[in-house]
Amino acid sequence: MDKHSYDPVTGQLIEEFAKGFEEFMAFATRQELAMESGKIYCPCPTCRNRRFVYIKTVWNHIYRSGFMPGYKIWYSHGESEEMAYTNASASSSNRIEAEIRPEVEENRGTVQMVNDAFRENVALFGEEENRIEEPNLEARKFFDMLDAAKNELYKGCREGISPLSSATELMSIKTDFNLPEDCVDRLSDWARRMLPEDNLLAASYYEVQKLVAGLGLPYQMIDVCVDNCMIFWREDKNRSTCRFCRKPRYQETEGRVCIPYKRMWYLPISERLKRLYQSERTAESMRWHAEHTSNGEIVHPSDAKAWKHFQEVYPSFAYERRNVYLGLSTDGFNPFGKHGRQYSLWPVIVTPYNLPPSLCMKRVFLFLSILIPGPANPKRSLDVFLQPLIHELQMLWDHGVEVFDVSCQQNFTMRAVLMWTISDFPAYGMLSGWSM
Repeated sequence: MDKHSYDPVTGQLIEEFAKGFEEFMAFATRQELAMESGKIYCPCPTCRNRRFVYIKTVWNHIYRSGFMPGYKIWYSHGESEEMAYTNASASSSNRIEAEIRPEVEENRGTVQMVNDAFRENVALFGEEENRIEEPNLEARKFFDMLDAAKNELYKGCREGISPLSSATELMSIKTDFNLPEDCVDRLSDWARRMLPEDNLLAASYYEVQKLVAGLGLPYQMIDVCVDNCMIFWREDKNRSTCRFCRKPRYQETEGRVCIPYKRMWYLPISERLKRLYQSERTAESMRWHAEHTSNGEIVHPSDAKAWKHFQEVYPSFAYERRNVYLGLSTDGFNPFGKHGRQYSLWPVIVTPYNLPPSLCMKRVFLFLSILIPGPANPKRSLDVFLQPLIHELQMLWDHGVEVFDVSCQQNFTMRAVLMWTISDFPAYGMLSGWSM
């Protein structure tokens, strides 16, 4: 399709271009995502399939500028290479024309309508692609908390010293040196007395936890059967014995507090993925996998055939470039070192592969999602511990979550898919269910 889409004298769409444009729009708007949202990716030379805009906006852009160079296979609008090669044959061309023509006839005069109403459409929809939305309620609370956290710790303190930064530093010190809560309370109280009277430093470890909890990165402690038969979660959370081995959930103690025999930790990944779009440092990079130009070499998983095949099989997922592609890895280690007591602790790590190679393997983007306690290797019970993560991944695939993208100033529904697992052969056998 030629970039020069209209006659400079008459101002009308060229017939050959208009016919191809009609076929493109008929094909693109029949796709599942377009029918649900009323939006498609705009293939004009400016947007280059990077902006997900309303269909009328695409009409305006293509009318003014034509298609971006080289866009022969409509890969961002549901067409695969196999479909394009098939469509090149005469028989297939006739078949597709027979399918599309009724829609074109039903909307006869569309090209003329665009010619007649172009200026009106520009006035109504010309700035659609620059539409700015307010953050959703959850994101708004997060941004408000960050704004409040920018307050000075005390009047005249150095720039960047805030109640939040002080709380996170105290939390880090407690973790690094394994300090008891009473020690943090004493340390906080002493520091408050050393600072000016109007300081906002947290007075206790409880206040530190309360402030940091506002970041919205929760975790769950889930009790586990002593023999790893089951976890006491969801419909089983109130049980006092295992459904399979009938062993008790809690230890026998004289106090009122129930102490479980074993406990796992689960850190939901949805909130952590949301933060990647709420941060100006990472929001735009989360689209790198779809927007970078490949040089023919595999420098990132998105360059591989497996990634491209997945996008062909699930085009509705691939349409939204901000959907997240995940990898999972797990392995055991002894936290006490080689010469300490025997113990096998198993972290489950999830990482987003939307990011460029320079970022996706950095430690900060390796999200700890599950911590499986020892002392023994979980072996064939690994799937028992994975239940909360599997449940969340299914939710992210089926429904997604509402997220505010700070780079586009727009809300969207973020979905996620687990593309693959990465592990050594023993862990691979456990993940696949073949290890006993």
